[in-house]
Amino acid sequence: MIRILVFPPEFEYLRDHLGPHTTAGVWALVPIAVVMAAAAFFLQLHLQARAARLFSGEKATWKQFEGLMISASVAQIPGLLAIFGSMLGARFTAVLIVVIVSTTAVVLLGVPLVRGGAIK
Repeated sequence: MIRILVFPPEFEYLRDHLGPHTTAGVWALVPIAVVMAAAAFFLQLHLQARAARLFSGEKATWKQFEGLMISASVAQIPGLLAIFGSMLGARFTAVLIVVIVSTTAVVLLGVPLVRGGAIK
């Protein structure tokens, strides 16, 4: 609805023209989203180990939370790019799959911290 109100009518022509190309690009983001999710997991493990090694108590808990925020940002990059692709005409199915993979990765990144008591 906002797109209809804000963008000029020519934008729909642009979306129709770019749609097949952006859809292919968004489909390419599916395996990239999986790789970025794995990279975010290993990044979080590294940041948690570093926080446990360098800090103690409340400071270590805070640093673990910061590590979650950083690693979750890495996992969300493909989802964000897919949403931009949607704005440029990519098909809904491709965008939805990338966003689901990215969102699932973020949720799974938070599970160890919730179970460990770092997040209450």
